[in-house]
Amino acid sequence: MTTIWTPLFSFVVFVVVFALGDIVAEKTKGLISAIIVGCFVYLVGFWTGIIPATSVADSTLPGMMSAFGIAVLLVNLGTILDLESLLREWKTVVIALVGLVGLALVSFTISTWLFGKEYALSAASPIAGGLIAGIITNDAAVAAGKPALGGFAMLVVAFQMFVGMPIASFCLKKEAGKMVKNGVVSESASTGKKKKINLRFLPEGPKFLNTPTSIIAKLGIVAFIAYVVAMLTVIPGSNPVNYILNPNVAYLLFGIIFCEIGFLNKNALTKAGAYGFFSIALLAVLPGSFTSVTPAAFLDMILPLVGTLVIGAVGIGIFAIIMGKLLGYSPLVSIAIGMTALIGYPGTQVITDEVVAGLDASDEQKAAVSAVILPKMLVGGFTTVTIASVVFAGIISPFIFS
Repeated sequence: MTTIWTPLFSFVVFVVVFALGDIVAEKTKGLISAIIVGCFVYLVGFWTGIIPATSVADSTLPGMMSAFGIAVLLVNLGTILDLESLLREWKTVVIALVGLVGLALVSFTISTWLFGKEYALSAASPIAGGLIAGIITNDAAVAAGKPALGGFAMLVVAFQMFVGMPIASFCLKKEAGKMVKNGVVSESASTGKKKKINLRFLPEGPKFLNTPTSIIAKLGIVAFIAYVVAMLTVIPGSNPVNYILNPNVAYLLFGIIFCEIGFLNKNALTKAGAYGFFSIALLAVLPGSFTSVTPAAFLDMILPLVGTLVIGAVGIGIFAIIMGKLLGYSPLVSIAIGMTALIGYPGTQVITDEVVAGLDASDEQKAAVSAVILPKMLVGGFTTVTIASVVFAGIISPFIFS
């Protein structure tokens, strides 16, 4: 019997679900993210059987993103974040890292007292950054003969966005509104200033190197170079495989470098007219983590799941506020930066874009607000999710089952 759930129909359902999420995000002015709406619909759909567990995979979007899409998007991200922006955001890096210190503190104390050491520390690593840290914790749990705790860690990965995204969205919405109201925006977005750091030595390329296909080809070339370099830094004997230079970090760094020297176009995928499709495809990676979460498993773990996430978020937020105060950042911005650990990319960009789109402001003001907030969210997310969480998980994992 022919099923209606063909790859085409699975794709249509996916884009319709997240399109509805966009409508909700717009109506709530970014307070409820499209990602939360989309993942909630898929979670309920999987549980009720209305949506087959293989639906998202059948659309072939996750496979495409795993094969090359994420690499291309991360290189493209490097064309958005220039070197000068990264150096300017050193305070953001410090705030994000100190937030994780707060997470470690509450995990070893409050969460351990309330839920036990194994639940508390199994949750800590994923809260610090997500999937890779969750995998490290899961491997440690399996090696210790406690695979259920590995499943708990992956539950934390799956549900942490439901805590981090509403908090970050609320904080960014309030902060962006204040920026527009106080007129600070125009001072923050002086795009006419000459760059202090200019590493460009390649001349502007001919038109045939700036067609959509050529732009994407250049992104692919840089992604492959970054991948080869990262593979050369694999740590011998590491299990799971670890790197001195993580491939995701390499994609980002090489994107920055090759854009700075003039090989890559600024905002490359946008200029190629392909950013929208890649962004939609990236969202397909998210619902897959819910396919193995049954209602029974969820109910058994709901108290430690919710408790460790909330307490972890509070610990991150408090320490982020303290460090932000010392560095001159507002509490709202500091909390949002801290919450990037629970969101990661693309959530950090999507949520910022949604908040900015929902502002009651001119296009120039919206662009200026984005120029201030987006680098902080992106840098904060990459600090925690891509780099710090792996180190954090490596430190915490040996303590979980000792």
